[in-house]
Amino acid sequence: MEYILGFGSPHKALKAEEILKKADVPFRLLPVPKALDASCGLVISVRDGAFEEANGVLERSGLRPRSVYRKEGEDYVKV
Repeated sequence: MEYILGFGSPHKALKAEEILKKADVPFRLLPVPKALDASCGLVISVRDGAFEEANGVLERSGLRPRSVYRKEGEDYVKV
């Protein structure tokens, strides 16, 4: 299962990328899926096994995702 973490701005998504890299948490930086937003922003994608770790690392750094979605097939479900 895949989780999509949205931050509301590319700057914050890039900051999250920096934080997760330093913590050695597996993730991918992706464009916002069109099903979620037509803008050309960025999101962080993490697999189910790394979601809790990624969320904890970001929270301890003071950077909380603005939105979290779980990908189910082709759909995104807000968490």
